[in-house]
Amino acid sequence: MANTHINHPENESEFVETELMDDFFYDFREAHQSCESILINLEHDPSNKELLNGLFRSIHTIKGNLVYVGFRDLTPLIQSMEDLLDAIRSEQIKYDSLLSDVILLAMDKTKQMVQARLAKEDAPISEDDLIKLCQNVSSIAEVSGDTRTNYIRQAITSMDPSTHLFDSAPPVASIQQGSAITEHKQHSIAEILERYQIETDEDINFFASLSAPMENRSLYWKGRTCRLLTLALAMNQRAGEPVESTQLTAAILLHDIGMAFLPLSLLHKAGAFNEEERNALFRHTESAYQLLSQSRKWEQAATIVQQHHEKVDGSGYPKRLTGVDICDGAKILSIVDTFDARSHERAYNTRLKRPFIRAVIEVNNCKGSQFDASWVDVFNEITRESNNTSW
Repeated sequence: MANTHINHPENESEFVETELMDDFFYDFREAHQSCESILINLEHDPSNKELLNGLFRSIHTIKGNLVYVGFRDLTPLIQSMEDLLDAIRSEQIKYDSLLSDVILLAMDKTKQMVQARLAKEDAPISEDDLIKLCQNVSSIAEVSGDTRTNYIRQAITSMDPSTHLFDSAPPVASIQQGSAITEHKQHSIAEILERYQIETDEDINFFASLSAPMENRSLYWKGRTCRLLTLALAMNQRAGEPVESTQLTAAILLHDIGMAFLPLSLLHKAGAFNEEERNALFRHTESAYQLLSQSRKWEQAATIVQQHHEKVDGSGYPKRLTGVDICDGAKILSIVDTFDARSHERAYNTRLKRPFIRAVIEVNNCKGSQFDASWVDVFNEITRESNNTSW
């Protein structure tokens, strides 16, 4: 196993000039953002030597800057990442999304340690735990098979305890078992609607009552309605509520009702969809649209639902609309729906909840193509505040 030594600071940072620290922050942010972009690009081209070398250089720059400003004791985790990247670049191990998760989280943990040092707060990880984590990351390349997977999972969960790991797929609660769940979901939704001062009526209460049965349909949908409502309403509020909030609420509550009627074999399919299956998935927007459009009261909500899979570059469905023709409510719902899918629903790909930071990056990667750029900016403001990721 790799040996990791933690060096202790000798008051170096107390003598660093303000101007030097400003330069350090700028370089750190630039290198950090470069790493995040490269990691996402590597998922599409994992054997790209140029990308791997660029990632190594950015991480090496971060380590060098930490040493230069007197934060040498914060570099062991960076060194462990370099060890891991050396193994990937030499083709000792293959790059994949789980290794990307390790690197992303290690970078975020390093940033947290820097922030804590500057704020003169306790470190976000103890010295003993940091030593174990560094050994774990460095050792990933030295083992194989299930042992390597265990090292990867241990590294990820130690850096992000909220990560969900499944040794096997958890059972899906049946609708008959859902009365307590229904009450909990109703209460949670009610709290969210009250927080954002959404006027409720019989229609909204009925739409909300459908959330628990729909979520019970798939094990990947648990808690989804509340997450979508919270983020979408927060974005709309931050932007000055250009979308009528009650209409947005109705759209969120019912936008995927058509999906709930699809067979579980299709909902949980891990491989590629054939044409017939894709068409069945695409039709779910029309199902919800038809239900809502029965009442003139919910015409705006119906339009939001119908358009929430359109993309601003015109490559979406069902009508291949471009940005100027897509309503703001649909633009909001498109972002929050995709973000939730990245961070929760698609856990079956690796049986691992994708880290928050990766999901944010993937949304930003589609800025101006799939998603409206101005609404992505609003999304970034909200997620930075909720996850405390900004400097």
